Amino acid sequence: MALLAALIFSWTSVFFTSASQRLGVTTVNLVRLPAGALCLAVSHLVLTGRWWPAEMAAPEHFWVGLSGVIGLAIGDSALFKAFTLVGPRRSMTLMALAPVFTVITAWILIGEQLGVQAIIGTCVVILGVVVATQGKDEGGGQFRALPAKVLRTGFLLALVASAGQGLGSTFAKVGMTGSDATSAGLDPLGATLVRTTWAAALYWLVVLPRQNLRQLGSRLRDQRGVLALMVAILMGPFISVWISLVAIKHTEAGIAQVFLGMVPIFVILPAWVVYRDRPSVYSLTGVIVAVGGGALLFLR
Repeated sequence: MALLAALIFSWTSVFFTSASQRLGVTTVNLVRLPAGALCLAVSHLVLTGRWWPAEMAAPEHFWVGLSGVIGLAIGDSALFKAFTLVGPRRSMTLMALAPVFTVITAWILIGEQLGVQAIIGTCVVILGVVVATQGKDEGGGQFRALPAKVLRTGFLLALVASAGQGLGSTFAKVGMTGSDATSAGLDPLGATLVRTTWAAALYWLVVLPRQNLRQLGSRLRDQRGVLALMVAILMGPFISVWISLVAIKHTEAGIAQVFLGMVPIFVILPAWVVYRDRPSVYSLTGVIVAVGGGALLFLR
């Protein structure tokens, strides 16, 4: 499930990049989260007979909701902006750091072990990302030969996104497995619905009042941008997020994150095909090393 989610999201990143370039990152975020929540609510109704997971206790609600705010609202917002600046391939390279954030928070919050091998794996991930981002990589297509300032900003935003994904994975795990012996936790579909709803509510409350609604409506007249966004919503907030939570619930959060962390490798093909953004040898080597380090974190 985690591997499939990574494969789907590698192509989703291309659609979100196109939508963000045409509609703007804020417009994309204002639409994608409530639209994803609606799709999930309908699915929950069909499969369980209820719009909302009624069995959810307050502590589980908090942790799953917090995972949505951090991972889907804050983290993904930063990621989509990075897509528009440095492209999906470079952005997803920084996402290889997500297992580092996952293993540390899982160690602190739910007692997953952090031994010598995990520390070595963390160092390998960081080394791989450094090699991938500091080596000579001119990029290709519209992301070729970007100014240093643009690269720094894009990488920083992608780093925020990787932290959001790593932290969000662990918080979702806490909520889905239950906070105490009397709690059964939450199923992956219900958890996905809750975290997406929390993310949508927070984003609308904070961001929408600051927007010019007339300009927002004019952006949504871009049919190609809206089509790219709808495809991305179906593949991303709906399908890939749901099945990634299936993986997280049925194994250690870190192990699931290893396979979810394959996106930096999988995204190379769609980025090459769509944007002609071919990686350099240094970049490709660094990505492979980083993903391998992520595996080392948890295969112990």
